[in-house]
Amino acid sequence: MTIIQELLLKLGVTFLLAIGLFGLFLYFANVRAKKISRMVAAVFVATLLLFLSLLVFASGLVPPLPRVLHNWITLFAYLGATFVVLKAADLLLIEDFLIDKKGLHIPDLIRLLIILAGLAVGVLVFLRLVVGINVIALVAIPTAATAVIGFALQDTIKRFFAGIMLGKLVRVGDWICVGGKEGWVTKVDLGHLTIMTRDDDLLMIPNNLVVQQDLLNYYKPTTTHARTVLADAGYNAPPLQVTAVLIEAAKAVSGVLADPAPQAFVAAFKDSGIQYRLRFWINDHALALDLDGQVLAYVWYAFKRNGIEIPFPQRTIHMTKPVGEDESMWREQERIRGALRRIDFLAVLSPDGLDHVAQEAKIQLYLPGETVFHQGDVGAELYCILEGSAEVRMREGTMVSTVATLGPMQFFGEMSLLTGERRSATVLAQTRLEVLMLTKQALAGPIRENPVLAEQMSAVLAQRKSDQAARLQEMAARRGETDRDREARARSLGARILKFFGVGD
Repeated sequence: MTIIQELLLKLGVTFLLAIGLFGLFLYFANVRAKKISRMVAAVFVATLLLFLSLLVFASGLVPPLPRVLHNWITLFAYLGATFVVLKAADLLLIEDFLIDKKGLHIPDLIRLLIILAGLAVGVLVFLRLVVGINVIALVAIPTAATAVIGFALQDTIKRFFAGIMLGKLVRVGDWICVGGKEGWVTKVDLGHLTIMTRDDDLLMIPNNLVVQQDLLNYYKPTTTHARTVLADAGYNAPPLQVTAVLIEAAKAVSGVLADPAPQAFVAAFKDSGIQYRLRFWINDHALALDLDGQVLAYVWYAFKRNGIEIPFPQRTIHMTKPVGEDESMWREQERIRGALRRIDFLAVLSPDGLDHVAQEAKIQLYLPGETVFHQGDVGAELYCILEGSAEVRMREGTMVSTVATLGPMQFFGEMSLLTGERRSATVLAQTRLEVLMLTKQALAGPIRENPVLAEQMSAVLAQRKSDQAARLQEMAARRGETDRDREARARSLGARILKFFGVGD
């Protein structure tokens, strides 16, 4: 075998062995969805070229390299191979096996230290074996020089060890508060902790300063975190009613956890009203301020619907009537009358009776997710949808199912309004929901003045209930209902209406 053939054989074997090992590394990394950095690939290519060049210079076909240069090239080739092996072990053993599969928390700083320590050992070994340098002499640095270097690098050393400590407290992606600054951790390196603030500003804090301050991690021990907002209500509102309204308002906000359930307490008696503290839990601190604002917005609408006043500072003021107030009120009354005319069982009312009902009716607004009423609640109100949509849910045992979706000009709650029946279903706002609320007091006057209206309304409601029942498969048997049955049921319903409104015996 000639020298050229022998060289080509060595080059081929070395190349194929290196490519095979690195290809195996790439295969396992791809299977386990791990990304290999460009630096590792570049070091591998440079190391392979160094080994191939050493084979060429050792073949005798070209003039040999000077011994010193040959030794240093060999040193860098071995160090490159060591670096690639250490990175492969870090990726497949530490990151994939110990962290992902075993769930151990090994900070990035520790992983970097392992690689640096491996390279340091490799340098010492290869310096002794390849270059022939006495590494003990290198370690025996004069004491004075050691003191000078240590003093100069004391801040760096502090940051380094503080970074190791921080690796146990925070991870990339955690929301923390340090030095009065909130943000999510983007990087923890040997010297600095980097966070992205809520204003999208990057803030770098030296590790040694971080460990000297109070550090609050909102993601430890879990991502569940309590938030507290304050709300004031007037002294005329019973505290138990206010706390119940606050809790229901918080429950309706998307992003507020149902477990633990929101809590509300009386916080203080102030000059203008009572201050309440509403506490709720979230699991994404990045949305904390947004959810605080949404909860307070829901509280405002809930207070308005329930007639709870948000007090102003007490002072004497002179009120003037706003320009155009009469026109605005007239338009609202016309809108209410138009909605009332669409309710079939109210068609029997006289124009005066309809005007009386319109004056008593109220427009209320519900935000998405808020509950209008629950199944089984006691109520005496009817709701007609002006804008938006509502979802009707029924509970049977532990099962809850959606039975209908209601839109504009559809109404619900009529049986509770006219007979005082408990609510047969739960209704909640699917979108921003504007409804016209009609109370028992609104119909009390017209019915007491003309009791015949109760019989007329009951006939309309009985027919409506029969039509609804006929459309349901599970109530198909009722389709054979006779006129006499319908009349009897209407009379019974009429008697219940009169009794509920206190007319007759």
